[in-house]
Amino acid sequence: MKKIFSLLLLLTLNQVLFAQKDFIGKWLSPSKKGIVETYVQDNKLFGKLIWVKTERKDIYNKEEALRNRDVKGLIMLSDFTWENPQWINGKIYDPEGGSTYSSKMWLSDDKQTMNVRGYIGFSLLGRTEKFTRVQK
Repeated sequence: MKKIFSLLLLLTLNQVLFAQKDFIGKWLSPSKKGIVETYVQDNKLFGKLIWVKTERKDIYNKEEALRNRDVKGLIMLSDFTWENPQWINGKIYDPEGGSTYSSKMWLSDDKQTMNVRGYIGFSLLGRTEKFTRVQK
């Protein structure tokens, strides 16, 4: 009985790990002005802006001290925690408006679209943006 339980636990853990890894990759922003590369660090998901259509400084940032940094290289997605089948309780930074929002994300059935919902307070009061997987 212990062997069956251990095998079932191992299979479940593998499914969770594969589901998490489906989020890892490069994603084209809805505006097609940037590509975000997602990765897991310390069991949390992050996303770094690795390509921008037009290089510029972070001039719209609400914090004046951060307005001189390059937009390319910014961590746009941060601190998401896994709750199958989605990443939740994260933050998304919008370089076009300079604001940071609470966020969660999930994949479409074909795993080619990453739905990212940004919100203030409650998830119902927000907007979902669709990032498209960049093919290798």
